[in-house]
Amino acid sequence: MKKKLLNNCALPLQEHYVVSLLLSSDIDDIICMLEDEQVTRYLPFAPAPESVYRDYFAPIAKQNEAALAKGTEPSMTLVIRDADSGSFAGMLGLAPAFMTTGVYEVGFQLPRNVWGKGLATQGCQRLIQYAFEELGAHKVTADCYANNKGSEQVMIKSGMVKEGHQDSYYSPEEDRVLYGLTLKQYQNR
Repeated sequence: MKKKLLNNCALPLQEHYVVSLLLSSDIDDIICMLEDEQVTRYLPFAPAPESVYRDYFAPIAKQNEAALAKGTEPSMTLVIRDADSGSFAGMLGLAPAFMTTGVYEVGFQLPRNVWGKGLATQGCQRLIQYAFEELGAHKVTADCYANNKGSEQVMIKSGMVKEGHQDSYYSPEEDRVLYGLTLKQYQNR
């Protein structure tokens, strides 16, 4: 997967969708998606001023652009696009867990016009496979607001197992659910 992405190849995700590394040219589409209150309802970092989003995504895009130019390590922050029209259909990410070797966190955000098409599930499944089979992970995790049933279903359909529920995590009224998948669970699926 990484080899193809570093060759600037868009990888098929579904019949009409592809994923590729997030680049500077994608940031405007991401910001547009993050202006939708339905998309950001369950994102702890949103809503935020546009400058916050630009400051966050610009270094990721620069890292990916350097990786394409020099063959260095990319950020596994990906964008989903319609293969025919090129229209933006969301983003996926896979990042090492903080100070925990072999554990990766998967995440996703999609605009409303593609909700329910299975893109997040298939993208998460692809990143989980990459983490275990190419990065040597021993665990992949994800979390979301407990009320975010759409994201929770993505985690379940991706093969992850509920590992916890944290009351009042995001606010006094907003709980957090934790999902994970160990290498052994992945191999026994």
